[in-house]
Amino acid sequence: MTDTAVTAPATPDSVQPATRGTVRTERYGAVAHVVLDRPDTLNSITPDMFYDLVEAGQALAADESIRAIVLRGEGRGFCAGLDMGQFERIVAGNMAGEPLDIPGNASALAQQAVEIWSQVPVPVIAALHGPALGGGFQFALGADIRISAPDTKLSAMEVIWGIIPDMMGTQLLPRLIGPSKAKRLIFTADTISGEQGLEWGIVDELADDPRAAAHALAERIAGMSRSALVWSKRLVDMADTASLREGLAAEQQALSELRGTDEQKAAVEKRMGELAARKAAKAQA
Repeated sequence: MTDTAVTAPATPDSVQPATRGTVRTERYGAVAHVVLDRPDTLNSITPDMFYDLVEAGQALAADESIRAIVLRGEGRGFCAGLDMGQFERIVAGNMAGEPLDIPGNASALAQQAVEIWSQVPVPVIAALHGPALGGGFQFALGADIRISAPDTKLSAMEVIWGIIPDMMGTQLLPRLIGPSKAKRLIFTADTISGEQGLEWGIVDELADDPRAAAHALAERIAGMSRSALVWSKRLVDMADTASLREGLAAEQQALSELRGTDEQKAAVEKRMGELAARKAAKAQA
């Protein structure tokens, strides 16, 4: 578990509410927080939230000053899932908003609100606390890394309502934990804790304060070369679908584009300085 001494970030450099007011983006230097901002409803999901998440993700994808992102919920939980007022729409067979004309594999707006985090080129860390249920659980699956409180409630609970995890859940969850465990979780609609999520491989790390732990990790990542981070995320994501030959060729393409650039030279200089300082400290000890 992450050290409880980790502290949450101070006042952000800037705060940008999304157009429909359900999400805001906070900036802390090279780190951005995308915050689900309907705390009175445990950040329950409406179509407006889908649009706002895509809007926030697109803005950050285009911002080369950002090197890492934290996805989190305001208030007592990450996201309790679909707003209860939306179930009449589901029973009527209506879609949750019209899909946007944007690149990607997703054909529905709800899927686009998850897929956007794979399209953002830099690492995305989900900080989970309280409920992360249904669609909220699927939001978390769209992140690259998940840090959870031990008592977070995780569930792909859609079958209870006679539907399926339709926000990429049936595709992302098996890639994390394998088809057998994914089927069990989906078929039963069981709610598991953050601790069990860690055991199953859904969660990567436990922390008493997941927001602070996610921010601390994002700060560490943001200290790296952005170009190297972008290529690393792209290459690892390729491993799910590309052949080994394609993956190895892409590695060599990445290396040829990164090697010898000013950014790579700066990374080498920074690392050499760190090693020299460490050596000097040992000599004085």
